[in-house]
Amino acid sequence: MASKTGNDATRALRRRQELELRAVRAVEQAAGTVQDAQRRRHEAVARLDQEVGAAAAAHGLAVAVLATVLRDDGLAADLTGVDVARVRSYRRGADGAAVRARIAELGEVLPRRRRTAVHVPDARPSPVGDAGGDGTA
Repeated sequence: MASKTGNDATRALRRRQELELRAVRAVEQAAGTVQDAQRRRHEAVARLDQEVGAAAAAHGLAVAVLATVLRDDGLAADLTGVDVARVRSYRRGADGAAVRARIAELGEVLPRRRRTAVHVPDARPSPVGDAGGDGTA
């Protein structure tokens, strides 16, 4: 009978060890799943960070181009919804060649001319009947 009890105890111990081994394998599998999800999340965040960086750079270049074309940082700030300091920062940080290239893509920019006072000669009509200016008609 002792051997039967010993055999039962040995089988119970093996079943317990197998259960423990299956539990350890489940934990390892779950940990691998977590690590895989974390890796995919990291890759997705890095890809999105690159997209945001590219979009922000394109926005900064667009604001710099607008400010350059308008030649008025305040107006560019009003039109774009950013403050004047940010517009100036975009202009300082923008590559001049990229700004010129983008302006060329958009079309020709005519140079502004200085506003000069236009002299209009005194064009008052002469009184009726005063054709010669000597008072005779």
